[in-house]
Amino acid sequence: MTAARAITGFCDGKTLDDYRMDDLLASAVERKFEIMGEALVRVRRKHPEDLAVITDSAAIIGFRNVLAHTYDHLEEVVVWGIFTEKIPRFISELEQIEGISG
Repeated sequence: MTAARAITGFCDGKTLDDYRMDDLLASAVERKFEIMGEALVRVRRKHPEDLAVITDSAAIIGFRNVLAHTYDHLEEVVVWGIFTEKIPRFISELEQIEGISG
């Protein structure tokens, strides 16, 4: 959840154009997406039942692979769309898991 919240913090008050023009911002966001995907891979190995709560777990893991292996074909609008459309729900779903386990 730390990575997802970091993305939200990095992008607070920013626009797609800000993301496109700021290599540091883009690099930070993309790195946190990679961390999120890798964390879900680890959850899948140790606690696969927790992934049932995460609507887009397979897509998040797949997106991590895209970022790591085909980053040269990545479109900024796709990354920004995932941030704006998916991260809020992802954080909410993670909070449900934390409530179950803690």
